Amino acid sequence: MTVSRIGVLGIPFNVGWKGEGIDEAPQALRAAGLVQQLRSVGLEVRDLGDVECRLPERDWSNPKLLNPAQVIALCKEIAPRVAECVRSGLFPLILGGEDGILMGIVAGLQQALNKRIGLIYLDAHGDFNTPETTPSGLIGGMNVAMVAGRGPEELTTIFVDKPQLPEEAIVLFGTRDLDPPEKLALENSKVTVLSMDHIKKVGAGEAMRKALKILKPHVDTVYLHMDVDVLGPEDMSALILPVADGLTLTDCASGLEVVGESGMLCGAAFMVFNARKDPTGSEAPKIIGLAKHLAQSMKHST
Repeated sequence: MTVSRIGVLGIPFNVGWKGEGIDEAPQALRAAGLVQQLRSVGLEVRDLGDVECRLPERDWSNPKLLNPAQVIALCKEIAPRVAECVRSGLFPLILGGEDGILMGIVAGLQQALNKRIGLIYLDAHGDFNTPETTPSGLIGGMNVAMVAGRGPEELTTIFVDKPQLPEEAIVLFGTRDLDPPEKLALENSKVTVLSMDHIKKVGAGEAMRKALKILKPHVDTVYLHMDVDVLGPEDMSALILPVADGLTLTDCASGLEVVGESGMLCGAAFMVFNARKDPTGSEAPKIIGLAKHLAQSMKHST
């Protein structure tokens, strides 16, 4: 479908991770002109503000599952906001924040769409750990596994019986830093991993075409979730967990163009931009440029 109306929704929280700066990303990207740049493409763009949530107390008591109550509470607030956006005829463009709330975004899309949803997950990491394999206990490193129904029931069944998405409806894109048990879990799953090694061989655009081809038998529409650390630190310095040899900005734009023009997208997110590492304001425009490129591609989708 061709996209003509976008709803920008911020999630200015950091509940599944530690550190500072990523919760400031939505405001930083807005202040750098994201909404205006999207409008310059010729689309109607509504700024829907930020998700609001009264969080329970932080809970670091379980070193293998840090802060689950806050993650659950925020996911329950995110889902209806995303669903409302879609029901209003707007394409949800989400600004985060961190990845640990993926379950809430997926649930919101599912609540609004009577379709099989697929996930293309751009990230240097797999985020496919569970409490049994995690080296950190951070839910931001487990959320893809939880969407696939792996992990504790309190997080895999926030909205529906697990899984939210079947594993064959998930593609990891740009992956290059996996913990050994996580790598083994992915190898024994039906999740597709298009690693940076593969992308370097075939090109980002061709790799994204492969992702869509793999998903098409299993899904009707696709949600694109981009953790900006899929970019290499050579191209993006405002990262909370940089990993070398990532996508270049040009490669990333090529991949986004392919998926944007496919007509399959039902939502997209740009997450984990560390505003504290952008003191000169040089990095935010790079993310805005990618969002604008995606919007242009969707405008011309078939």
